[in-house]
Amino acid sequence: MRRKKILILPTLKDRGGDITKKWFVEMSQRNPKTGEMVRFRTEKFDNININSFKILTERYAFAEKIINDLKQKLHNGWTIFNDTERFVYEDQTQYSNEARMYKRVLESNLTVVYWLSRYINDELNQSGLSDETLSTYKSRCRIFRMWIEARKYSHLDVTAIDNLKIIEFFTYLRNERRLAKRTYNSYIELLVAFFEFVKKTGCLSNNPVHSLPENKLIKDMGAERIRKEDLEIIIADMDRYDKQLALACRFEFYCGLRPGYETRLLRIGDIDLRSGYSKIRVLATNAKKKRRREVVIPDDFLDYLINEWKLNEYDKDLFVFGKNGIPGAKHLGKNNMRFRFNKIRKKLNMPFEYKFYSFKHTGATMLAEHGEPIINIRDHLGHKSISTTEHYLNRHGVNNSQTIRKNFPKI
Repeated sequence: MRRKKILILPTLKDRGGDITKKWFVEMSQRNPKTGEMVRFRTEKFDNININSFKILTERYAFAEKIINDLKQKLHNGWTIFNDTERFVYEDQTQYSNEARMYKRVLESNLTVVYWLSRYINDELNQSGLSDETLSTYKSRCRIFRMWIEARKYSHLDVTAIDNLKIIEFFTYLRNERRLAKRTYNSYIELLVAFFEFVKKTGCLSNNPVHSLPENKLIKDMGAERIRKEDLEIIIADMDRYDKQLALACRFEFYCGLRPGYETRLLRIGDIDLRSGYSKIRVLATNAKKKRRREVVIPDDFLDYLINEWKLNEYDKDLFVFGKNGIPGAKHLGKNNMRFRFNKIRKKLNMPFEYKFYSFKHTGATMLAEHGEPIINIRDHLGHKSISTTEHYLNRHGVNNSQTIRKNFPKI
């Protein structure tokens, strides 16, 4: 591993002892704010004039005094970048601690990483945003931070993150991450708000988020229903290689549960497995609209839950989707099953439009196509109104008019 210099101690440049030439003391120090080594010469200081001494021995003696004074100032926390600026170190006695001292100065900088942490804690967490929106904003802050660290900008003071670096970041979002225009613009809004937050503290004078490259890429990011023949292939593969994921997809398909909180935070005790009364209680805290609802469990799925998974034998306080593929005291992380589904989709070479969320859409649309009254589908999906359900079904390619479907006049 290459050792990183942070200080080159003061040395005398005596021009070979020729007193007819200008002498100076030179040193270099790495700027904790920019990470660059900066060279410094005493000739920049009016009160340090080595060349005023015309006798060789006196000039050497004065140069030695300057070097010793500089070393002592360095021990006391002086920096060459601003003679009035001082940093407080825990150890100010030995040069062997210079690396440790530099690290403490570095950590005291108001870096962009520091401010991102402040923004999340002081602004986002206090904003009253929904858990889902808050999680999205935090995720985007994390992506910005990861990019900052990958470009080795994490040590820089926030003032060093200028417009050119911001343009570099948004070029990365557009060209490498291939973000759609809508998501791309949401990053702009977030970072504008972030740097405005920093500005209000007085640590930044200008917001660097401006004059960004345009992004016209429009992608349909919504999950599509899965064709029946593809559905059978995907479920068969999951039943063989990832039974827990297959269970989650069936909860979406049969019960219309959303794959986020409604599925992931489901507990054994939320499921009534009695034949004839079987249902799932979706708690208000887990539901998208924060409204409690009950969902009927179809008989085929009930048999699967009891005979295949034996959920009736587990403790009611356990999460259905716990660690190690079985119910447990700790639920899975937010993106765990989505990532697992994406791997299976890729392995089977299925369309990108098939997403973990697609099983909910697929079950609902197949239910409609089998003639289930729309009011029942509304309640099953937890929609507030029939118009919402109609819009939902139309968006996923279902014409709910069975009269047109089955009784259209022949020619």
